[in-house]
Amino acid sequence: MPPRPPQFIEPARLADEAQTISGRLGIDGMQRLQALVSEPEAEVEFSLGFTRDERGFIVISGEFATKLILRCQRCLEPLPVSLQKAIRIGWVTGVDDVSRLPADLEPMLAPGPRIALTDLIEEEILLGLPLAPVHAERECPATNLMQTLKEKKDSPFAALKDMKLNKE
Repeated sequence: MPPRPPQFIEPARLADEAQTISGRLGIDGMQRLQALVSEPEAEVEFSLGFTRDERGFIVISGEFATKLILRCQRCLEPLPVSLQKAIRIGWVTGVDDVSRLPADLEPMLAPGPRIALTDLIEEEILLGLPLAPVHAERECPATNLMQTLKEKKDSPFAALKDMKLNKE
């Protein structure tokens, strides 16, 4: 069994030592993500490498992969979503450093010398989620219902029209 990932990491120390961290994390400790998923038992597999670039910026690069069950925004039924995303973060200690980062790095403002590993991974998952997750149109129960309603020839207002005509 692989060693358990650390709860907290110090990116500066890890970058100075050119360390790599990899493993699996349960999403049960990721509160913001928990509010969006239907099944909280999911796991995230990740690998992160820590280095310093030629300017001295701390670079966190790697990837993560997970399978989550979200809610379809069209029909509100469970929707399996597989995410796999590359990570390229520039760890900065001040707002002034953000503008000096290379363009290929996503800035992350350091809350201090260390961060909870789950917070870092959760942030990247949230950034990778679709804005409005929906089933494929032909697979969505709501789309099928809408198609059935369109196929019906009678308008829901046809009965009202008949009532009005009979009154006159």
